[in-house]
Amino acid sequence: MTDHTRSSGNVFKDLGLPSSDERLAKAKLAYKINRLIADQGMSQKKAADFLEMSRSKMTELRNGRLKGFTIDCLFSLLGKLDHHIEIRVRPKLSYKTEKSIDVALI
Repeated sequence: MTDHTRSSGNVFKDLGLPSSDERLAKAKLAYKINRLIADQGMSQKKAADFLEMSRSKMTELRNGRLKGFTIDCLFSLLGKLDHHIEIRVRPKLSYKTEKSIDVALI
């Protein structure tokens, strides 16, 4: 029998990477942006032009290389794609001292 560990739901946390909540939030936002671009049938060049970014930056976004993107930048891109950003602040569900960021995609 193979031993396994149940995922926390955040692959970045499971891998022990720093800023895991932020990394997951950025990944979810980038996924949504890429999905919207695909749904609109935009080529990578057309999407780069529409979002006012270089093609190399668009390639980074498309391939999930998000180090050069802030959450604020990703919010801005979603705005350009006619999407509203809603930020909700609420008490944590447990008494953990860790910070947490959650992105819900609709």
